[in-house]
Amino acid sequence: MDKPILGKNVSLIDSPNFGSEPYLIKIGDNTTISFGCSFVTHDGATRVVRNIKGQNPQTVIYGPIVIGKNCFVGCNSTILQNVHIGDNTIIGACSLVDKDIPSNVVAAGVPCKVICTLDEYIKKHKDEFEYMVKMPYEEKKKYLLKKFKNDLK
Repeated sequence: MDKPILGKNVSLIDSPNFGSEPYLIKIGDNTTISFGCSFVTHDGATRVVRNIKGQNPQTVIYGPIVIGKNCFVGCNSTILQNVHIGDNTIIGACSLVDKDIPSNVVAAGVPCKVICTLDEYIKKHKDEFEYMVKMPYEEKKKYLLKKFKNDLK
């Protein structure tokens, strides 16, 4: 079975759907693809064109998908053919990425569009950041339940 081109330390959460041409997908180093993401390297609408009298029954459109280094693609996002996502870019959950997204930005929506720069995102959320990536599960659970106890009542 063909596979996408994956850089070093790529994290694929819950087996994304790489579609029928996974060899046209390249994902850069240190990138995370969250659950439920789909990669579409072809335009299925050409099926309609193939069935029109006078059109070539072999008509198809294909294109690569390239995701840069150190990116995050949020859950249930779809990335279409001929899309390049730059380095250090965050794609929000449930986005439909149908055009190129530059480096160092946060983008989201249907269709996906740039919301802010990565620096603006960091500045905006600086006071919310927690530093617990390597914290043991039970310790993290205890901390978070205590922190959010009023919200969970």
